[in-house]
Amino acid sequence: MSKHKYKEEKPREEKLKDKRKDSAPTIFENVVEQATERWEQLVHNPQFAAALATALEQPMNLANRVQELVGASLRTMNILTRDDYKKLSRQLDEIAGQLEHLSERLEEISERLPAAAAPTAAAAGRRAASSGTTPRKASRSRKKADGTADSDSDTTT
Repeated sequence: MSKHKYKEEKPREEKLKDKRKDSAPTIFENVVEQATERWEQLVHNPQFAAALATALEQPMNLANRVQELVGASLRTMNILTRDDYKKLSRQLDEIAGQLEHLSERLEEISERLPAAAAPTAAAAGRRAASSGTTPRKASRSRKKADGTADSDSDTTT
């Protein structure tokens, strides 16, 4: 039954379309057609394109200027800006990479050293690497409590 209705409605819709084609255009259709033509002329006009580009550039220039002024104000108050944080982050990443490289080289060197040559130096280096500190050197002179110097080279501070 629904197929039968659909077949009946379709010819009716076609009849309406045919009537519209035959009849004179309505005011609305005329307005739409003229507006479309004018819009196409306007879009293809180089002066319009230049004006549109200028209109879009101005807010971007204003946003950049505001960002510069805020950055200058923050630097005047000795407050870090987003760019400063990004720069510091990059520097920290570079330092971390260098430390990792140095740690790898230290391990390579310590593996190449003969076991009998410097077992205490290698152990001290491994302890320092694992604890995050560096081994202390023996001081050449140490001040006593009374301010005089003691030249005992085997003592450490």
